[in-house]
Amino acid sequence: MAFSGQSTNTLFTPNLIGEDVSDLIRTLSPYEAPILDWLGDAATFATSTDHNFVEDFMRPRTLINSTAIASSTANEGIQINGVGLGLTVGTILENTSVTPERMQVVSIAGANSVLVSKNYDGAATGSLAPGGTLQVRVPTAEEGHEHSGAHTGRQGNRRANTVGYFSIEIAETATAMAVNQLGNDAFQRQRAKLLQELPAVLEAEVLTGVLNGTNSLGTSTATRTMQGIRAQLTAINSSVVNASFTADPHLYIGDVMQETFDAGAATTESWGIVAGSQYFRDISNLNDTKVQDSNAVERFKRVIRNYEGPFGNTTVFLSRALAARELMIIPRERIAVAPLQGRNFVYQEMGRTGDNVKGMFVGEYTVEVHHPDAMGRLRTTSPV
Repeated sequence: MAFSGQSTNTLFTPNLIGEDVSDLIRTLSPYEAPILDWLGDAATFATSTDHNFVEDFMRPRTLINSTAIASSTANEGIQINGVGLGLTVGTILENTSVTPERMQVVSIAGANSVLVSKNYDGAATGSLAPGGTLQVRVPTAEEGHEHSGAHTGRQGNRRANTVGYFSIEIAETATAMAVNQLGNDAFQRQRAKLLQELPAVLEAEVLTGVLNGTNSLGTSTATRTMQGIRAQLTAINSSVVNASFTADPHLYIGDVMQETFDAGAATTESWGIVAGSQYFRDISNLNDTKVQDSNAVERFKRVIRNYEGPFGNTTVFLSRALAARELMIIPRERIAVAPLQGRNFVYQEMGRTGDNVKGMFVGEYTVEVHHPDAMGRLRTTSPV
């Protein structure tokens, strides 16, 4: 379903604050905001400018230890990378380093700390330097195991994002409206053009929005913005020299997607690569050796809109909101662009205070990003 700016829970609820333009947004979004069109309308809506939601849980496939693991047979506490509450007592972990070892979770102190019983299978004890990888194997328990009641974190972490306030004003003098050409009303021309901009403005903020650093909730004297997707992609956030990416985009996209896979992402999710202009060109050049043509043909085409790699099938989007040498890899199922209840985009006529006509488009939106640690970003490290 095309993006309309409404929640699917409120599609048939009239907006009484102004002239609802959701039908026009729905018509325009495939052309003006293709990423929003791909995401579609959210199933939820915000009820406060401080929007809270429970993050969808994804069981980790790997853990990164932040402290060394010793080669011993004693129980050992392991410091890990914030996903401890995604485990359960009894889960088998595997150290696949030079000396592999299986161990079992005995207790969970918190998101960053678990206690394990070493040498589960009696085969070997191993060590692991800080920054190593532990594979999460099977969650198991003894027969008749009783629920510990402690791991409410498996339901997902509570997260929050501010609802951004969008306002685009238009105005025209009565003289300019009178001096119309061929019946083209100057004010209505402005209105039509700005209506086309609305989806693109929202899409850019969904991708790259940042919070007001002094008062994120805003006031009557301070603007209110939301945190976009890019600001939340901190776990998998890699950099590469420009010439390296240009030479082999497939390699670096594969590296990032493998990291998302290791963090729990599924290959069956609906993936999108949102790329800046230069990275989009580099990706499109992946097919430069696959062109079969003749010099009698007067049309040349080299563009990639779909990329399928080892870790999933993706739709490739060109975005002017991102830097030229930047891309993000995101799944549609874990992102929701939600309006504040009753505050999807509307047009409001403004009172006349002189010899002019005024109006403005307003709307309030936020974005839910679920399990951002299993999404990725790649960007440049040098300008050439």
